[in-house]
Amino acid sequence: MKNQVFCQLFGNPQVSLNGEPLIFSFSKINALIYYLVVNKTVSRDEAAGLLWPDKTEKNAKKNLRNTIYQANKMLGDDFISSPNKVLLVLNEELDITSDIDCFLKNPRENLDYYQGEFLKGFFVKESEDYELWTVKMRNFYEKKFVRECFRKVEEDIEMNQVSDVEKNIQKLITIDEFDERNYQLLMQFYQDQDRNGKVIETYYSLANLLKVELGINPGVQTREIYEHSLEIINQHTYMEINRFTSLFYGRAKEINFLERNFARFFKNQPYQSVVITGDAGVGKSSLSNRVLDNVQSDFFILETQCYQAEQRHALRPWKQIIEKLSQIIKNEEMIQPKLWQEVISKVFPDFDDHLPDITFLENQELVKLSLLEQVIIEAIKKVSEVKKLVIMFDDIQWLDSTSYSLLTSVMLHLNSNEALFMFTARNESNESMDSFCASMSSYDKLTTLKLMPFTMEETKEFIQKKLPKLELTDTLIQNIFAHTEGNLFFLIEYISLLETNAKFDVMTVKMQDALRKRFMYLTPDEREVVSVASYFYDQAPLKVLSDILGKEQIDIVNIVEDLVNKNILKEYMENDQIFVKFTHAKLREYIYLNQSLAKKRIFHGKVAEVLENNLQTNGSNQDILMYAKIAHHYEQAKNDLRALDFQLRYLHNYLGFQHELFPVYNKCYLPVENSTGIDQVTIFDQFDSLKQKLTSLEEEYQSSEDFQLLIIKFLYLEGRYFIRYGEYEQGIKDIERVIDKAKEFNNEEYLLSGYKQLVYYCIQVDDAKEMSKYIELALDAAIMANNHESIGILLRLKGLYYMMIGNFTLADKLLKESINTFTLTEEIMKKYSINIAASYNYLGEIEHIQGNYLAALKMYQKAIDLCEDKGSYSSLSVFYINTGASYYALANYEQAKKYLKKAYALYENFSSLWKRPQLDAYMSLVYLEEQRYDKAFDCIVSSKKYSDSLSNPRDLGTVYYAEAIISNELSQKDSLQELLHTVMDQEPIEYYKQAISHLNPYCDVFEINKLQHIFGVVN
Repeated sequence: MKNQVFCQLFGNPQVSLNGEPLIFSFSKINALIYYLVVNKTVSRDEAAGLLWPDKTEKNAKKNLRNTIYQANKMLGDDFISSPNKVLLVLNEELDITSDIDCFLKNPRENLDYYQGEFLKGFFVKESEDYELWTVKMRNFYEKKFVRECFRKVEEDIEMNQVSDVEKNIQKLITIDEFDERNYQLLMQFYQDQDRNGKVIETYYSLANLLKVELGINPGVQTREIYEHSLEIINQHTYMEINRFTSLFYGRAKEINFLERNFARFFKNQPYQSVVITGDAGVGKSSLSNRVLDNVQSDFFILETQCYQAEQRHALRPWKQIIEKLSQIIKNEEMIQPKLWQEVISKVFPDFDDHLPDITFLENQELVKLSLLEQVIIEAIKKVSEVKKLVIMFDDIQWLDSTSYSLLTSVMLHLNSNEALFMFTARNESNESMDSFCASMSSYDKLTTLKLMPFTMEETKEFIQKKLPKLELTDTLIQNIFAHTEGNLFFLIEYISLLETNAKFDVMTVKMQDALRKRFMYLTPDEREVVSVASYFYDQAPLKVLSDILGKEQIDIVNIVEDLVNKNILKEYMENDQIFVKFTHAKLREYIYLNQSLAKKRIFHGKVAEVLENNLQTNGSNQDILMYAKIAHHYEQAKNDLRALDFQLRYLHNYLGFQHELFPVYNKCYLPVENSTGIDQVTIFDQFDSLKQKLTSLEEEYQSSEDFQLLIIKFLYLEGRYFIRYGEYEQGIKDIERVIDKAKEFNNEEYLLSGYKQLVYYCIQVDDAKEMSKYIELALDAAIMANNHESIGILLRLKGLYYMMIGNFTLADKLLKESINTFTLTEEIMKKYSINIAASYNYLGEIEHIQGNYLAALKMYQKAIDLCEDKGSYSSLSVFYINTGASYYALANYEQAKKYLKKAYALYENFSSLWKRPQLDAYMSLVYLEEQRYDKAFDCIVSSKKYSDSLSNPRDLGTVYYAEAIISNELSQKDSLQELLHTVMDQEPIEYYKQAISHLNPYCDVFEINKLQHIFGVVN
């Protein structure tokens, strides 16, 4: 079966192969394909000049060849061919289709292929001609679509085939949102379809757009259509109002659920009353208003609002309901029962006078509640004979207990199909509301609709609809989502900030008012708890709150429980600890911002001290994660040295496990499962930031020994990092300063660490002579300090030194001595398991060098077994690479590939480059054996990239070794010559010479022997 290629050029462009989207390695591959899809044929000169106008002709054509190669590699089957070496065409024998071709064949019937402007968002760097071509084609296709779409709409309306009319008019509006003719067409269509509510909604949407963007009002013709629909609506029912006039987005599933429920109610089918629950500001009222607007022509709608301030007053929300019921009875000329007037006057004595200040009877004994129930039920029954009722209570979490009793009784005693109740409620918990909902649900009278905040994708779409001209980046979307968490109220406020180019750290007046109300009715104890909790930007441990406030944990638990019920805090368990956090980030921000600077400084200091005191003496992963938090609190408390200390502790532990090749496991370095979360640029930025802080504090703390120790720690961390990534000059300079300062302040720990880093540098650049010097210096220092840990490690490093100079007998002895040093007890063995594994790895390398490949594999397996569950990915990757190399030497290519792939998987979890060129080189040779030449070339390209970053001769030698073998084998294959020369431009013998000059004559015996055998060189 042929591969199917589909090119989508309308909207966001995409090339798909057999239904799967492809992502090319650089955008000019896409650019060339799009250009060919439109133009069908292009000359090489034209394509090269179009895409690389700033390059020389030679370089441009070279880039073009590589682009064609990459495209054909991904799409296969000579997707782009060159029949006469001058022209480029798409291969006509392949199944290649595009949306533009489908659209142009029959535009009016294929309008759906137009998903947006041509090559939307696609841009080619430094190619003005390509951009001009894009704009030209964009205008051509847009004009064609508008013309054909308009004709299609007219034709469908005339033929009364209206299924696609609304969709197509909306497309026209999307293309030109200021063209009133499209809105008039849509409004007239709605009016003809008797959807006058949609006419009003469309009119308000247009009026708002024109007023905000252009400062004008809709034209006469548009207003005439609107006013005609308004007349029809007013004739239909005096009760209808336009509740929702602003932008509404999404919630299609919820709207569908509610409207279907209303439809069942209208048709006398089984239905339920509904309570819409969700966080404050999530959009409960917007949703209910939207739906009530859509159905208001079918029902009498009675609405009331519950207020927190009135929660202690009986029956306040019912006044609005009873007012509206009475008005309907009067307007519809129903006979008002005498009993109705009598009871109403008792409960609401001012009902007829409508006085602004009303004193309700709060003693339930004075009100015959049962009589009121009967009258309300009778009134609803009477009114429902004319038209059914929808009764809406907003924010029922603040309904008083008497109103709940009345509501329960009314709902239970009404017959079906007389009234539907709708409620909105915040995610708060109180006994009366919980009891009411549970009771009504048990009688199948009530269902709950949970409204969730918008997802990140929904947030993005909402902003795009509200601000269609705004260029949205992923960073901006993530920033807005972090501030709003998908909450509709906050999202609208942040959109207003975007419109005025205000900073996101500004809290609008509306935000402050809304948040102030959330905290207005808290008790002093609750205020105290939220105040301290606000100092934690993520989560606050319950024990820490207890320690800071000086209260028993049980008292804190009771206060937190009340705050959880009020949906201000939420609590959860993690690692057997209880934590609390705010239900929304803005709640924390509001409380924090409204505290004095002096109070913040004092309490941040208290938080830091409590967190530090709670650190475990033996260290743990949780402690390490806490270092950054403690540093933050000390920084806010203006305790500069303590803040720096914990910043360095965190960075030391984070980088320690990742950037020590064979770390000590028991030092509790931070686990690096997500170590790729901090990239190299970010780490360099952290170093720069720390350096600036140290410089700014130097004058004040120059004579402080604690400050000097911080400088040593910083220099060690930075130096080690630079050496690990091949920035040797700066790295060595830092480590030499560490050694000098360690000597000056008699710091044995950092003196030893400095020497060891210089030893690792020598290993990295394969400098055995200098390595020996620093090993001896380090050993002297370790013996003087009686540091058994360092002695054991240095014995291993000394063994490695003797390996590098070919003294395998002494190397073997020292490596085994190192193992014995770390296996005296079970506890020591566990602590130094990775170092023991490193020694077994080197013993395996000795066996490999001597041609004992099976024995080498046994040693590597011992290393792997000791290391596999310790999280030291850099160590394990070395063991896997060496295992793969030994299997390759045994010609067991399947097993070699298995272990090399394991190493690749580990490199995704840490950012070190150590041994990566060797991994790529050996994998390229495995692919060569499998005759997967494209894969082999990819690995060679990768190995060159990584070896260029380091100065290790053995790494370079291994890459040249692979290139020599591959180029020699493929040089006889004519079909691969162009591909071969793209990647390797030298003769095989040149790669052979380079490999021999770089490989270690003692450690790379297998590679050297194989090359000499292939190239016929006799020792």
